[in-house]
Amino acid sequence: MINGVGTTIGSGAAARIGAAIVTCAVCATIALPSIAGAQTLIHLTDGDVQGTISGATRQFLGIPFAAPPVGELRWRPPQPVTPWVGTLDASTYSSACAQLPALTGTPSESEDCLYLNVWSPDPAPVEPRPVMIWIHGGSNVSGSTGDGVPFPGYEGVRLYDGHTLAAEGNVVVVTINYRLGVFGFFGLTDLAAEDTGYPYAGNQGLLDQRAAMIWVRDNIAQFGGDPNKVTIFGESAGSFDVCAHVASPLSAGLFHRAISESGGCTVGVRSATETAAAATAISATVGCDAAPDELACLRAVPVVDLLDAAGSAPEGSTTDLAISVDGGFLPDYPRALFDAETFSKVPYILGANSDEGTLFFMGSTPITTQEEYQAELVARYGTNAAAVEAMYPASDFGGDYQDALIRVMGDSTLLCSTYDVAKRVADAKAKTFVYNFARVPPLAFIALLKLGAFHGLEIAYVFGSTTPPTSLDAGLGTRMRQYWARFADKGKPKAAKSVGWPRFKSKSYKMVRLTSTNTKIKDFRRAQCDFWTGLYESGDF
Repeated sequence: MINGVGTTIGSGAAARIGAAIVTCAVCATIALPSIAGAQTLIHLTDGDVQGTISGATRQFLGIPFAAPPVGELRWRPPQPVTPWVGTLDASTYSSACAQLPALTGTPSESEDCLYLNVWSPDPAPVEPRPVMIWIHGGSNVSGSTGDGVPFPGYEGVRLYDGHTLAAEGNVVVVTINYRLGVFGFFGLTDLAAEDTGYPYAGNQGLLDQRAAMIWVRDNIAQFGGDPNKVTIFGESAGSFDVCAHVASPLSAGLFHRAISESGGCTVGVRSATETAAAATAISATVGCDAAPDELACLRAVPVVDLLDAAGSAPEGSTTDLAISVDGGFLPDYPRALFDAETFSKVPYILGANSDEGTLFFMGSTPITTQEEYQAELVARYGTNAAAVEAMYPASDFGGDYQDALIRVMGDSTLLCSTYDVAKRVADAKAKTFVYNFARVPPLAFIALLKLGAFHGLEIAYVFGSTTPPTSLDAGLGTRMRQYWARFADKGKPKAAKSVGWPRFKSKSYKMVRLTSTNTKIKDFRRAQCDFWTGLYESGDF
């Protein structure tokens, strides 16, 4: 679920169902919150916040970090919060940002959604603790911090509940909402004239994420966090967004470590011209393109109509929205910024799962012949189809053409885009650590659907938000949380009773394989990713 890498993936019903299974792999017990009085009363410049206790953490939900982007503020860069009178009840999640129905997201028509959540160890830390800011996935069109496991019997179980990671890692965890889809990546040219301080259009969702980082810088000390040790981390579209912040000069200095889980931003970014064309097409769909004041007309359009106008467009069409080179947040394509070494050279973990593509073919009719395989490759890769087939012959997959196609899609869009960023960051001498997540839990649905180590599966291990099916999975989750938390603290991943994590370099191509027993590996899918890097650089992808 990454926004705009070749063909956008993960937007179909089957993909959404599969994505939900990520954290339903083994669903959790819930840490029931309880009011805890003075120890969860926080005094902020904007007003007082009253949280609750969740497990061994103090939990603060639904704190505003920017003004509601409604009315005249629709599509504007995030504006400061209006201070409140009295004490804010921080015991419930905020509304999800406006989005269409999706099994792993919450359908919403709310634009008042720029809120964040904080988990801090209980009792309050004596010494400031590292901070980890989570950016959720969902193709940058769906998802929220409060997403639950969407199956009966698991009401109240949250996908990104931060209490386990915060308690075990002795870190402060922050999860954030941001504008999505037509509200978060709308690059109509006229928007650039509205803000002299930010005379650019589009990327509103990324600016929201940046505003949340500024909020953390200014407020997190009150929760026991260290504003000088901030890690941004995310999965899928969130991984892509983390990468964009590493590349962006506007986000420099607001974070000190980064973690990208499945998705790299050296592909899939649009030009300002392309994103303006997409916005103009949506404006025409809702009847505002010929209005005397196009922006006023668009700001009067009901939320659901804008969602429908953007959501009804075929993937890859002129109304398909994505992150863009706006001249401000991104002055150039991320690949160029990495290669020019003008990015934030912070310690960086990047990784992907062995079977990134399986989730997106759930429910699809499998291809069974070479002719069908070739036709699928031509549809996706045009004149490069023959070269792709030569790199991924069906004979390497036991003659299964569907398995070959699944591997092609997973590698090209997610796994190799992540490793492509890792190579560029490492070549610039930044501290880089790379992983391959390969654990396949012994669960019947995974075996039945041939999902393998599928896209997003690692989330449950990082957050510890679901109950592990075996002791091996419990041990892997503990080690991963130790790796992530130690990295947030010291800038180098380390876990007890686990292999040391080698620094990644393009020449040696060493990484850690995260599975039931962690190991060091070398040259994992190196030939395939070198192939895709060539296509990324040629502009043919």
